[in-house]
Amino acid sequence: MTLVDRIGRSAFVGLAVGLGWGIRGDFGHNVGAMYPGAALGLAFCYVGGQRSLFSWMPVLAALSALAIGSGGTMSYGILHGYAQSDTFVNYGYGFLTLFFQGAAWGTFGGALIGLMLERRPMSTSDWLGLAGSIFIGGWLIGFAMIRLLGFQINPPRNNSSIVFMGAAIGQLVWLACNRRPVGLRGGLLGYVGFGLGMAGGRLLGNLANVMQGEFGFTINHWNVMEVSCGLIGGFVFTFGMVDRPYPEPPKERNFTLSSAYGILFVLGLIPLWHRVARVVPGEKLRSWTEALRSSGHPDPELWAQTILPMIDAACLFGFVGAAVWLAAHLKGRSRWAPLPILWLSGTMLLFQNLNALYFFTPGKAEHVDMHLVFWVIFGLMILYVAFADPRPAALPDTAGGDEHRGRFVAWGLATLAAFALILVLAGWINGEVTMRSANTRWPEWSWRDGPFPGR
Repeated sequence: MTLVDRIGRSAFVGLAVGLGWGIRGDFGHNVGAMYPGAALGLAFCYVGGQRSLFSWMPVLAALSALAIGSGGTMSYGILHGYAQSDTFVNYGYGFLTLFFQGAAWGTFGGALIGLMLERRPMSTSDWLGLAGSIFIGGWLIGFAMIRLLGFQINPPRNNSSIVFMGAAIGQLVWLACNRRPVGLRGGLLGYVGFGLGMAGGRLLGNLANVMQGEFGFTINHWNVMEVSCGLIGGFVFTFGMVDRPYPEPPKERNFTLSSAYGILFVLGLIPLWHRVARVVPGEKLRSWTEALRSSGHPDPELWAQTILPMIDAACLFGFVGAAVWLAAHLKGRSRWAPLPILWLSGTMLLFQNLNALYFFTPGKAEHVDMHLVFWVIFGLMILYVAFADPRPAALPDTAGGDEHRGRFVAWGLATLAAFALILVLAGWINGEVTMRSANTRWPEWSWRDGPFPGR
């Protein structure tokens, strides 16, 4: 696998997860995070180019969706506010906690993908040991930080992210102690990739704020951050995982049934869950009608009532994709490997655009419409599928423990260097524009109070 090929495969996964994370911003919480989690598993299996990964795809996508989706309970809005301040102690704290929270978001999905691809299968006792380590790690760190030290990560919000950070440490310790190199690789790459993605995405969001202040356009800096988080996280994870072959799944009837459930969940139930949990008809009809009326639409009530069945049709489209994927999966047609990620991305893009009234309201002048950016990302994904033909890694995975340890050390050093660069650039980028919505913690002070005390 050439470096250019490896970068191209990683970029495709980055685009898929970046699109998912950007759309997730409209829905939030656990159900919203399931989509980019599923996109990570689907896109990684596709670019791996291996028949074995095509067979694993439904299970890996479903597990990744559930694992990354679990992070949706973490509160992180105020942490982004800290990272927008112009004092080092505040933005340094903001970027550091965002790194740890992004890491806790990505590591569980990455580790599950790696564990399923281990050559030595996990036993029931292994799964119980891993679950126990995750629980103990989360409880110990939560108890020590919150109960003993009285530390609140982002008052007045909840402290669940501290528990997730501890659980991530417990998971990585178990993987290292039980000699699960592929699981550890996936967990570490998910950790550093999405940690740098969350912190780096916030930095790019800050830069977007500065640029719109300087050049007179507007852009949703939250969408910039979210897309960048998924793009960086998906790229880093894939770059470290795609250059090796993976074993075939077990030839058991239960695995075929699990695959069918995974297909139904990923393409059918995830969009439907968004519809049930995030589109409340009464509330949406009122908000859609008001938005259409304010934009000058000639018949806002009629069109608002039309949007809901359109969203339902998008959900039905997801179930149609699940049926097609299931047929291809049962027949072992690995040439259909790009279909699931494109189908899920297209379904969720239509869902989000309809919900946001993108097709029914005019664009704003001098505004970078992130909905258009989402379509550009989707178009780039289609172009990759049309012109690229990912081939499997040719060499056997014979790397020993020394090689793994060497790579882990290199990843750690590269992560420290990248985070240091983020802090340096933040000191240059953060300023009057980025601090309008910033939060400060040391000292107690609001931007509305005027210049920083002592200046």
